[in-house]
Amino acid sequence: MARAKSTGSVRPKKRTSGNATRAVIAVPSSGTVRSLTECAYAEIRNRVMTLAFRPGEFLNESSICAAIGIGRTPVHEALHRLQIEGLVQIVPRKGVLIRTDSLNDVIALIETRMLVEPSGMALAAQRAKSHHLTTLQTILKQARRAIRDDDRASYMTLDLKFHDEIVSATDNAVLADVIRMLHQRASRIWNLQVWTSADLRVTQIEHEEIFAALKSGDADAASAAARAHLTSLRRRILKVV
Repeated sequence: MARAKSTGSVRPKKRTSGNATRAVIAVPSSGTVRSLTECAYAEIRNRVMTLAFRPGEFLNESSICAAIGIGRTPVHEALHRLQIEGLVQIVPRKGVLIRTDSLNDVIALIETRMLVEPSGMALAAQRAKSHHLTTLQTILKQARRAIRDDDRASYMTLDLKFHDEIVSATDNAVLADVIRMLHQRASRIWNLQVWTSADLRVTQIEHEEIFAALKSGDADAASAAARAHLTSLRRRILKVV
């Protein structure tokens, strides 16, 4: 009798050796190298973004493989993808450097966003459908609650959702990929900097202005609101650092 193939999902497990505990990623027995690479990418990226892998830290592929329980080839491919995104740097004969976003890097990132996002906002104002606007309105409502509760982790998540929904409204897959990559890189700023409640309130006001422009279908106003938001972000980062 033929055995049914396993379709088990990917689940993190814990393995203990002595006093050390590490995560082991369980993958389906029929998993391909590509699916393993995706698992490795997601796990390594999460550790970089949450600072489990510290900025400025040198790691080698073997230690990363041991930490996440995935073999060398998928980890190697995942690291090259993360290097393209600017989150790590592969240094020959030294290992993998978890990149530190210096002030110059952060400002360069914002400058790049200023070249791209105002045009994206204008496009979103022209193309946003009612379901995009409804979703944005819900996100803004949830963000106001997060500010009231001083829940910065939730606000960070909602900030990403807000911008991602606007990207979806552009109906331009190439532009969406570019902006999402910039936002993924920029999301480290939330972890690396100490933001006050006042900063969250300022961000919320700026998001509300962007939404108003999108809702009215005013491309010029949406572009201007995006530019003002990024200019404000740049100014506040310079104060923090």
